[in-house]
Amino acid sequence: MNKMYKPEDYRDFAHTGPQTLAGKFLRSFWQPIIKSEELETGRPKRVHILNEYFTAYRGEDGKAYVVQDECPHRLTRLSLGWIEEDGIRCFYHGWKFAGGDGQCTHQPAEPDSYKKAIKIAAYPVREYLGLVFVYFGEGEAPEFPLYPEVDLEKDTVFCSAHPVPCNYYQRIENDLDEVHLHFVHRVSTASIGLDQLPEIQVEESDYGILRRGHRVNSENNVSRTGHIFMPNTMLVFTPGRPGRWAWNLHLAWRVPIDDQTMMSFVVNAHLGEGKGFQKRDRHPNPDPQVYIDKILNCEMRVQDIDPEYPALFQVQDGVALAGQGAMVDRNRERLGQSDRGIILMRKLWSRELQAIAEGRPLKAWKRPKDSLLDLNSREVQLASTRV
Repeated sequence: MNKMYKPEDYRDFAHTGPQTLAGKFLRSFWQPIIKSEELETGRPKRVHILNEYFTAYRGEDGKAYVVQDECPHRLTRLSLGWIEEDGIRCFYHGWKFAGGDGQCTHQPAEPDSYKKAIKIAAYPVREYLGLVFVYFGEGEAPEFPLYPEVDLEKDTVFCSAHPVPCNYYQRIENDLDEVHLHFVHRVSTASIGLDQLPEIQVEESDYGILRRGHRVNSENNVSRTGHIFMPNTMLVFTPGRPGRWAWNLHLAWRVPIDDQTMMSFVVNAHLGEGKGFQKRDRHPNPDPQVYIDKILNCEMRVQDIDPEYPALFQVQDGVALAGQGAMVDRNRERLGQSDRGIILMRKLWSRELQAIAEGRPLKAWKRPKDSLLDLNSREVQLASTRV
């Protein structure tokens, strides 16, 4: 066993710095860091993700690149620099680095031979479904996972990203909690007739966890299926809201910013509309965080929000999650039978973190090549019906 770690570290899912077990686990998978549309050519971005800062930019070749944030010369942020071809030149003294491999290619005030010894960290990058994904782990990047459930030719697809004021693992556990739908989101579920509490069944799969919430199928009281892809991705159908009741395919990644805040990167698909990838014309007004802060301060209630507010689900979840505190002390919880998914997820994570601590290989988590959607299910039928 690695002497750096103790058995209690196997249950520390909350801390995700580069030397933590949870941080190493997350970094062994591709992670989204920013929306593609936010990365403009010639305008680098400083990205705070996984308790670290990185510089992301789009080269003159149109490709996205991600490198370490500090210039190795005098430690100035590279995000302040200039983009030249596929590389980035430091704002301070002009050192230039290639985007693909991080090799220093020019040092205006130094001998030409010195640049060969200088190299910065540069990471594998892939753009997909409107998001920029990066592999921050050691060794060769794993195969990039695709999601055939989202079909740009047949569906209408939206991409979004928003911060949540709590630890990322609280958001992951919320994705395994089918029962909260009837309380946190009761305005929406009651309006469409989803009122039967589910019987929860979960099982480990090749890709993570298969979650089922069984109901007696009648009208909108459907048995819902959720797919949790290790370590932090969810695929599920979400019910609509008053005035727009149809269900949507919801694909989301829960990524730490730091230990007390996180980003949800979300792809929503309206099945069968055939409009392809669409940009949202406007952001919700007011910003969801305004509502979350007011509700947490008891200045208003969730029930006071207009049921047709477009980010209602985001506010409802944000209030429930931040209401736990920025970081949960899981030793004080009293879990029940409806928490089977949460219990299983913690067991799997603890098993994987122990393997990392002991230098053993992780399970080869891998999703199937084909779509996981049952085209005959009531969930899919509801999702493809627009009103």
